Amino acid sequence: MKLSNRLEEIFAHAVALQQSGRLRSTVFCIKRKVYILNADHTVLIRFRLRKTDKLEFAFPVSFHANDYDSKEVEERDGRICFIQNAAGMERVKSCRTPNMTPEEVDELFKGYPVEVTNTVTLHSEMLGLLDEALSHIEFSCEKGQLLIVQRNIYSGSVIKLHRKQVGGLIQQQDKLEDFEPIGIRTNDFLALFSFIDTLQFHFLPGGVVCIDSNDPKMPMRAIISKCKYDELGTTR
Repeated sequence: MKLSNRLEEIFAHAVALQQSGRLRSTVFCIKRKVYILNADHTVLIRFRLRKTDKLEFAFPVSFHANDYDSKEVEERDGRICFIQNAAGMERVKSCRTPNMTPEEVDELFKGYPVEVTNTVTLHSEMLGLLDEALSHIEFSCEKGQLLIVQRNIYSGSVIKLHRKQVGGLIQQQDKLEDFEPIGIRTNDFLALFSFIDTLQFHFLPGGVVCIDSNDPKMPMRAIISKCKYDELGTTR
C-alpha cells in the first residue's frame, strides 16, 4: 500500500516532533482515521482522511513514530513493514507494534465528550509571546474573558496573556463561561501547532479540552489532558 502525500506529511510531522523531543508518540491507523498518541498519554490527535485521499487502511496499522521511513507500507507476519526499493534491492524495515491496538485507541477517543462550546480560536503567531522553557501553560476564564498564564516557580515571574481587542491572535465567542485554571504542558500545546496554524480550543466541563482544525486540507481533532502541578513544578 502506498501512502498519499497528505498521510506522508502527517507521519513526517510526528517523526519531527519525536526527534525534537517535543512529542514522543505512536501512530495508529484504522480505516479512514489516523491517531497520534503521545507516550505520556496526555495528547490524543485524530486525523480523518479526505475523499480526495482515495485511501482506506485495509488492515489496522500501528507503529512508533520514529520508525516511519517509507511511503510503501505492508503487514507481514503481524508486523508493520516499511519497504524501499532501489538499484534492484528491496529494503524491509519490520517494526514492533505498540502495546495498544488501533481499535483500543479508537474506542479511547470515542469515550471523550466532545462539544463545540466555550470556544476560543488561537493562532500560532501567539506562540512567540510564550516562554517555551516554562513547563506549563495555565488557561482560565474570568468574567467571560480568557486568561493565559505562565509561571516561573524559581524566579517568581508571571506571564499573562489576554485579549486586548476584538480579533487578533486570540478570538473568542462574545462571552465564555467562567472556568477554573487548567494546566496544559507547554510542549503538548506547542506540538499541536506543528500541524495547523489556527486551532479552536473548546473548554468543556470537568477540565476536558478539545481542539479542532477548520482547515479542509488538514481536518484534525485532539483531546489534551489537564495537568495539576505543585510549587515544585512536578506533574501528578
